[in-house]
Amino acid sequence: MIRLLPILILAWSGARAGEPAALELTEVLDAATRAFPGLLAAQQRQEAAAGERLAAEGGFDTLLKAQGRWSIAGLYENRNYDVVLEQPTGLWGTTFFGGWRRGTGDYPVYEGKSLTAADGEARLGVNIPLWRNGPIDRRRATLQQAELGETIAGQDVDLALIDLRRISAHRYWDWVLAGQRLRIAETLLAVAEGRDAGLRERVAAGDLPEFEVLDNQRAILERRERVVAAQRLQEQTAIALSLYYRDAAGQPRLPEAPRQPPAIPPAPAPRPAAFDEANAQAQARRPELQRLELQRRQAETELALQQNQQAPGIDLTVMGAQDFGSSKGKPNREELYAGVNIDIPLQRRVAGGRAQVARANLQRLDHERRLAEDRIAAEVRDALSALAAAGRRLELASRQKSAAGQLEDGERTRFELGDSTLLLVNLREIARGDAALLEADAAIALHKAAADFQAALGARPAETAAAER
Repeated sequence: MIRLLPILILAWSGARAGEPAALELTEVLDAATRAFPGLLAAQQRQEAAAGERLAAEGGFDTLLKAQGRWSIAGLYENRNYDVVLEQPTGLWGTTFFGGWRRGTGDYPVYEGKSLTAADGEARLGVNIPLWRNGPIDRRRATLQQAELGETIAGQDVDLALIDLRRISAHRYWDWVLAGQRLRIAETLLAVAEGRDAGLRERVAAGDLPEFEVLDNQRAILERRERVVAAQRLQEQTAIALSLYYRDAAGQPRLPEAPRQPPAIPPAPAPRPAAFDEANAQAQARRPELQRLELQRRQAETELALQQNQQAPGIDLTVMGAQDFGSSKGKPNREELYAGVNIDIPLQRRVAGGRAQVARANLQRLDHERRLAEDRIAAEVRDALSALAAAGRRLELASRQKSAAGQLEDGERTRFELGDSTLLLVNLREIARGDAALLEADAAIALHKAAADFQAALGARPAETAAAER
């Protein structure tokens, strides 16, 4: 009898002319990176954080104030106009201000300073906080926290991207494995169907009992059921993959069955790595730890602010003023003022309570960082273990497949010589098919372990692509 199984496996594994190119992992990863909604949402959070930073910078915007006051009724008729520009700075909380005012008409003696020369009075001054709001104030603290928040949002994008590439790789390899399972099931079915006519001829010639034809019919039905189950699994994995394999419009796209890779590409050879070296690399690169460090710096900024807010407020103000134009019966004034404003919070409960919150947040972040470090170390250790186990599994599965193939060939030869039964041949064929499936599963496990290892290290897309090559 013609030995069909090796021939059919070879036919299935070879590329057939006219069919579309096999779908590769890089195409799936590119599509997911471009259009996966979860990643796009993380990027929009980064955009929102940039808006928060811009809003915090607005705390240093120049402020224009204008006021007009007119005496409508009364003993004294006068008009007052006042325009002020204020410019807060990050230099020790200093605020510069300048303005112009004009007061005309009649004023009582006690409001004589409201009267200016004909062209008004120009003034220029500076306010310097000497204690509270000097080293740090709310404007500067908010800006620092917003800048850190923007960087945190960037770490969230990196984390989402790493996780997206890992899950996309898993879904892709699940789909590839389902395709291999279907090919193996179809090959076994084709073998059973292909020998049916030959068996009937041998039964008609009296060489075999009719029982063997019936047994082959049973094998055909069983293998058809396997094909149906494999087709369902392929459809299921294709649907799962479509969430990541998206078209130009960002819509899920079912991968076409003809684009199934004809064979599982070889996985990158496991690179033996010492746990300490791999863990040190992961601890330095994982976005979770960098995000926690940035959040800690935000809490430190808040604590420094609230500690400063418990101090007395002592502000030094220096201002010079100059009148311009003619005056009624008095000379133009040239004035220089210096003053100190003091306010002391007696109970300080607001700042004290907020400082307590900031200290608690620092302690919480320390605990969360310790847990994250332990979790990352466990993920690295598990990824290294999975790589080693997958490599060993693939080696053993390949040897098992080779042995199963030899046993199948020998059993088929015995059957052709009349020393065996079709039942044993069927069992040998199923065993070889199962061994081929085990080999495929081990190869896929190695690909998944490699993706998990890159994710555990916190590898970025370019580094992951280089590792896959």
